[in-house]
Amino acid sequence: ASLSGVGVDTARNGIAPAGRRMPFDGPPSSIFNSRLQDSRLQTNLQAATKSVEAVSSIAAVPRKMQLILVISSVFIIASYHISLIIKEKQSKEKTWRQYQADTREDWARHVQETEGWLYAVQTLRNAITAQTFLATTVLSLLTLITGRMWDIIRTQSTSGAERKLLTTQLVSVAVTMLFSAYQFLQGVRLMTHAGFMFPVSKGTKTDAIMRRTQNCQWLGLRWLYISLAPIAWTIGGSRAFFVASCCLLQFFKSIDRKPEGVGYEDGGI
Repeated sequence: ASLSGVGVDTARNGIAPAGRRMPFDGPPSSIFNSRLQDSRLQTNLQAATKSVEAVSSIAAVPRKMQLILVISSVFIIASYHISLIIKEKQSKEKTWRQYQADTREDWARHVQETEGWLYAVQTLRNAITAQTFLATTVLSLLTLITGRMWDIIRTQSTSGAERKLLTTQLVSVAVTMLFSAYQFLQGVRLMTHAGFMFPVSKGTKTDAIMRRTQNCQWLGLRWLYISLAPIAWTIGGSRAFFVASCCLLQFFKSIDRKPEGVGYEDGGI
């Protein structure tokens, strides 16, 4: 009985009896401080969790809004180019693409009239090198992007809807970049063909081929620029897709407008 009384007294005083360990060693003030620190830590964690959830809820875009943003982005780019085609066919004002096509046609005619075959071969060689470099660059970028996105689709995507979205984004990036590389390679093919035709061809066949080379180069660059929009969609979501489409619209308006101060107005070319 005396030993049990000693055990009770020692337990009340925070002193562990022989052969036993108390839940908390040390004076009562240290126990209170540790409990206070634990409660503060839990409070901070709860506040941080709530703030993260609030930010994620604000950043999250509803599915209907995502669909609206994606459709609007595609409509912005498509409607601009449709209006550009209509303008080129109906309006008397020429765009930059038409001026460049006319310049190449006039250049081919000048080469045939002056028989500057060496000059023509050197110019075509430079143009072929530039477009070949652009085509290989586009294909290299596409290979890197496809490999990375395929790894994400295969390993990290969990739901079926997420996989479908990533697959759609990958297809959109691949289609635009493949069209770009294809147009560049078509321009290389036509310029190589024109180089053999210059000394032996008569008439306007070579002129028409050189005009097509400019159209291929314009389409290759245009598809390369457009591919930035689905890339932004893949990285930043539907809102980034919409912002990128608006930026591309302003960029296209600036590079497609009528050139000034380069001799076209006076009929010099």
